[in-house]
Amino acid sequence: MRPLTTSRLSITLGLAMDSLNAALRKAEALNASVSITIVDIGGRMIHMAHMDNAPLQSREIALNKARTAVGFGVSTSQWTERLQRCSPAVQQGLPLQPGMALFGGGEPFILDGQVIGAVGVSGASEAMDTQCAQAAIEHAQTLLQG
Repeated sequence: MRPLTTSRLSITLGLAMDSLNAALRKAEALNASVSITIVDIGGRMIHMAHMDNAPLQSREIALNKARTAVGFGVSTSQWTERLQRCSPAVQQGLPLQPGMALFGGGEPFILDGQVIGAVGVSGASEAMDTQCAQAAIEHAQTLLQG
């Protein structure tokens, strides 16, 4: 008989808070004002920060980046390359889907090969957003391995 339920690990609020603070520290070091959102395995926001002077729209963009990263299990910065391998219909249609953010700043949290949540950062350049998101991931990996 096939299983009728599944069990999946998910990031905790404590890990989300610690990771978000690492991203905030990176943003401050870069002199950037950003929004940072952490989502659990189901894409539900569990922690968020909007820095002073960050653009208003960056809140929703950060959430979309996190949800895109958790949903597909890959960094949102990989989508430019990934879309080049797709049909023209997918290249044109996927970016138009509601809630999709197919540019840098979204990173999945991965534990033992399984996605357990994601972080999204928006408000600075794509490169800075990505650096801040990666700071959150690196900090989480240190804590999870510790």
